[in-house]
Amino acid sequence: MADAKVEYCVFDLDGTIISLPVQWDKVRSDLRRLTNTSLDFNPFFLDVQTIVAKDPALFAPMMRTIDDYESKAVPAAKLEPGALDALSSLSRRAKLSLVTMQGRAASSSILDQLHIRKYFESSFAREDSMDRVTQLGMALKSLRARKDRAFFVGDRINDLNAARVAGVRFVMIRKRSDSPPADALYRSMTEFASSPWVTGRASSGSAPGA
Repeated sequence: MADAKVEYCVFDLDGTIISLPVQWDKVRSDLRRLTNTSLDFNPFFLDVQTIVAKDPALFAPMMRTIDDYESKAVPAAKLEPGALDALSSLSRRAKLSLVTMQGRAASSSILDQLHIRKYFESSFAREDSMDRVTQLGMALKSLRARKDRAFFVGDRINDLNAARVAGVRFVMIRKRSDSPPADALYRSMTEFASSPWVTGRASSGSAPGA
């Protein structure tokens, strides 16, 4: 369960600590035209990798398309309410790393624009890997983390699955009404910021045992 022994935390970026209004429907449409496929791009990067495996020459133009839409969205990026409090408090007692499927250019701009780079020891973007398990492993290695004292914070089922494979606890920030089997689930970063995962204090709140 959440306790004072938490020393390492890895955060997902978009949908967890920030919102980034990328026009993903247009991205998918443009990629279908570019690749002459009818794929749904859902899961997005799984379909990207499927296409690239068949035709590696498509990788660069696909990435340029995604990068372009992300760069247009960066000025409108916003911190989720409660995210700054969570990062500020947790970084005082734990080492933090960041993983994102955003490109390095966009994610780097966001960290600077929102003044949150200082909270992270390291960060990993899709140029490092388009596999969340691999990204999470890179982040944990960069922190020299003990897995029994580390946890991952994200918003998607893919994040939950990656945490299970990596062998660390998972805290889900979930706005949807469902309740996936995370080690703890909060409906907002504001709730998470006051939880024992961040404060280190025992609570009767929604932080079930690991």
